[in-house]
Amino acid sequence: MSPAPRRRRSVIVVAGESSNDREVLQHLIPALYPKCPKVVPIRDEVRLAPALLQLSPRVEKLRDSALRMAEGCNAKLVGFVVHADLDEVSDQRYDQVRDRITTQLRKTLPCPSALALSAVEMESWLMQFPDAFPKVRRSWAMRPEDCRKDLTKVANPKEHLKKHLGRPPYRESDSPKIMAEAVKLGQVSARPPGNNRSFRDFADQLAAWKNK
Repeated sequence: MSPAPRRRRSVIVVAGESSNDREVLQHLIPALYPKCPKVVPIRDEVRLAPALLQLSPRVEKLRDSALRMAEGCNAKLVGFVVHADLDEVSDQRYDQVRDRITTQLRKTLPCPSALALSAVEMESWLMQFPDAFPKVRRSWAMRPEDCRKDLTKVANPKEHLKKHLGRPPYRESDSPKIMAEAVKLGQVSARPPGNNRSFRDFADQLAAWKNK
């Protein structure tokens, strides 16, 4: 009797505006999505938020890259996550951009998708986890008043961290280490200690995958 064929493994493919953003997602997704399969990145340049009029061809290109990545891993594509910076504070336009991109992803992708649309930048997501910063640099500490803010309203979180976090100054390349430490501390959940609606929206989309 011939052996049963091996089941193809599953992968979630992530795309983002930079390698740092993609690596943050590789730490974040398993923390938010139980029984997460392997998460693999693609390196396509991603600029979705400012390109709503050219959205369809850009998402189609991402789909093709995701399928090629899964095929190269000899795996089934079971989820796709894309990061984009809104580059402005959360307001009515945030809802418009999120709805447009989410609709296009769902129409184009052959698997569940989730949009990590950070308002303003990914750094505002990191700021939800103040205890993670001194784990990366002992001298770093977020100000107490920043821990109480609506972080989607911080106009330039990257520069804010560079100015107020401490020495040595924050760099974008620190972001994956900060998220990794937040995960280790057990603080990453759909409703973390900080206040950031754009993070919650992403977490809720991932949670909805369980019902698919």
